[in-house]
Amino acid sequence: MRRALVLPGGGAKGSWQVGACQHLIAERGYWFDVVTGVSAGAVNAATLAQAHDPDELSTELDHLRCVWLGLRGNHDVYRRRWLGALGTVLARQASLYQAGPLHGVLARHIDPSRVATSPIQLRVGYVDLLSGTYRTARNDHPTLVDAVLASCALPLVFPPVPLRNGTELAVDGGLRGGPLLSDALRALAEQPSSREEPDEVWVVTPHVLGRISERPLSNWLWVALRSLAVATSQPFPDGIDHAPESHVARPSPLNIHVLHPRTELRGPSLNFDPVKLQAWYEDGLRTAREMEADPLAVEAM
Repeated sequence: MRRALVLPGGGAKGSWQVGACQHLIAERGYWFDVVTGVSAGAVNAATLAQAHDPDELSTELDHLRCVWLGLRGNHDVYRRRWLGALGTVLARQASLYQAGPLHGVLARHIDPSRVATSPIQLRVGYVDLLSGTYRTARNDHPTLVDAVLASCALPLVFPPVPLRNGTELAVDGGLRGGPLLSDALRALAEQPSSREEPDEVWVVTPHVLGRISERPLSNWLWVALRSLAVATSQPFPDGIDHAPESHVARPSPLNIHVLHPRTELRGPSLNFDPVKLQAWYEDGLRTAREMEADPLAVEAM
């Protein structure tokens, strides 16, 4: 059986994903041939993609849990720029916050050389502002840590990240979340398969499907972000994209499982309070243990 893990974004609520993955990887013993992610999901995906075998995957999951639960607050992830929103306007700053601390965390905990040689196929999504297109960083991306940082760079909140010698100006891949699942399907279809069992895709999202759980940081910022998202996004129902069949190589047959919170995870996505991170992690683990997800059967066309 081939198996893929799809990790959408969620800011600090990415700790919920780690809890859910604790059940899938450590308790069920699942191995994932493909891992895709955007934003906080990209951080989780790139860390897990350092594994070379099932034992290392469990070790990387422990590593990831320690990173998340070791955060002491927002200052470990980002710092507020001088004058905040006023400085963004008057000083023509690119963002409200600077992401230097997050870059440091990523550089310490993601080893691109290990990802490059891992059998797990990694796909990290980001959006190039210069072309307006969704891009994917793979295992061998020349500046993988920067690509993961770019996938977390919510416009106006964090600055865009130059990639590929400045030919791309990259921001949060969650702005166009549609390709995330199709990326996983393409990568999964490229893997060897015995075809004896249906392939599986596990979508682990920290958001209740069909509901908008994010709270605006402020009215002007919410309007700006929503406008940008509407201008660049590819909508998809219930958090799962349905790309045109001609563009997706679907394994056959395929079971898609979706894990998500039973109720909205309350609290801002940029609040990295240790108590909240622990609570969200525990909720993810508990929910994954309790949920009997009904798979969506997908047959190739």
